[in-house]
Amino acid sequence: MEWNARFGDDPFIAELAEKLHVHGYKAFYGEHYSENDMERYRKQLFPIFQNVMWVEVDSSKKYLIVDYRGRNTVIKLINGMLNTRRTLKANQAMNGINKTETQQEITQLTRLVHLLQFATFRT
Repeated sequence: MEWNARFGDDPFIAELAEKLHVHGYKAFYGEHYSENDMERYRKQLFPIFQNVMWVEVDSSKKYLIVDYRGRNTVIKLINGMLNTRRTLKANQAMNGINKTETQQEITQLTRLVHLLQFATFRT
């Protein structure tokens, strides 16, 4: 499919649409992607994808999800982050370090996974 023809002269949006079509999601790392950027991308992608979901895991990890494949992959990525946080929490407990902040991160990520599991996509 020729994505450039659909999105005019914006090669970034064309490349983004192609990656979303292939993988079902696109990861954005770094704090330089703002909410306004994500909203603009979402609006430009609506003509192609029926569903465009933006998920901000933390200030440096954001995902655009367009289908169940992407949702399932992002859930697996978040579960990997949860495992890391749980290991960190166990290490903190063994060293007698306060683990309140780590527990809050675990709770937030668990809630996000729960919300994503119930997200539905029109096909």
